[in-house]
Amino acid sequence: MLNLISKFFSTTKSDKALLRRNFSTYFYSLPEHRWIVEGHVARHFDALFSRLPSGVLEALMSKYPVSFIQSESLSALRTAGTPTTNSIVVFPEFQKLLRTSKKSAVAYLAHEIAFVLYEFEGHRSAGNRTDPLMAEIEADKFVCDLGLTFELEELLLMLDETVEKRLRLTYLTINHFSTDVN
Repeated sequence: MLNLISKFFSTTKSDKALLRRNFSTYFYSLPEHRWIVEGHVARHFDALFSRLPSGVLEALMSKYPVSFIQSESLSALRTAGTPTTNSIVVFPEFQKLLRTSKKSAVAYLAHEIAFVLYEFEGHRSAGNRTDPLMAEIEADKFVCDLGLTFELEELLLMLDETVEKRLRLTYLTINHFSTDVN
């Protein structure tokens, strides 16, 4: 399995605080992100940005720009001819989550970012398509690597009951909640 987070750790001594400030300025200045600031959900995005390795922030600013779009705004953007590539569509149930103080909101955002990165870094570098469930599990691993394991569990438990949800929870339990008995 690809260790996605390790691809973005930087060994250079760049000014990471400046990079984080620049990324936040860039991210919130995008017109499609006005809803984040106006809807008072930026605190979850800020919490995510503080956890992401600087290499991820650099990639999101230059190599793989991402936008978070409310589902109800999607058709208007398509009609206006605005490209929606690298867009994460935020459906009402997740908009509702982002308006709460639940820490699982940050896990949701991290999972969505990881899924986009996995699409670019995993699939394109390997030259083949990976099973969608494995992509979900890899994104979950990324979230756990950020230190959001319990928040991810809370998020998964909120989702509708599906086979995919059960498999993701099983993976999470086996790989992140089990203790090493050696």
